[in-house]
Amino acid sequence: MVRKKNKSINLTSIIATMATAVLAITALITVYITISAWKEEREANRPYFTFKESPKVVINELPQFEIKFTNVGEHPAVSLWSKSLVFSSALDSQPIAVDEYALVNDIPKNASATLLIDLNALEEQTREGEVLPYFIVIVLRYEDPIIDKNFEQTLYLKWNGMEKNEILAINHAEEEEKKKIIRYFAENKIGL
Repeated sequence: MVRKKNKSINLTSIIATMATAVLAITALITVYITISAWKEEREANRPYFTFKESPKVVINELPQFEIKFTNVGEHPAVSLWSKSLVFSSALDSQPIAVDEYALVNDIPKNASATLLIDLNALEEQTREGEVLPYFIVIVLRYEDPIIDKNFEQTLYLKWNGMEKNEILAINHAEEEEKKKIIRYFAENKIGL
């Protein structure tokens, strides 16, 4: 009888140990899933720049591209750096404008930063009212101070130029145009 009791206690002990192990594994999986979801949520709240207003060409004393970026992410962006290149849509010459811009202030949620790119090389054509189409490529690099991670965005735009003194629209470049631009950069050793 003592033997049966020991067997019963032994079996109960084994079942209790297995149940505890299963609960511990379940708890670890739950913690892992919770941490993963938390990291994904933090990543989803990262800063992200987009246009609230369409980019435009303005002609004051000289023609300029005016591009207003707005941080639509939840987290602020710090150390915003941009490089802009403007070049003929024919892809047959070097860029007419290469501009780097660094902003030291934080850009919180829904705040904007304006980028002006001088187009001195197009002064005469804009005065005459006839400008052929141009591509604009803008690289943005910035940091999310909350998750301590760097991000990069590259924007491919196309200004349709001017016809009969009318400034035409700026649109996003099409996928095929983007491929041609990347090839143009590689062939001309133009770094972003």
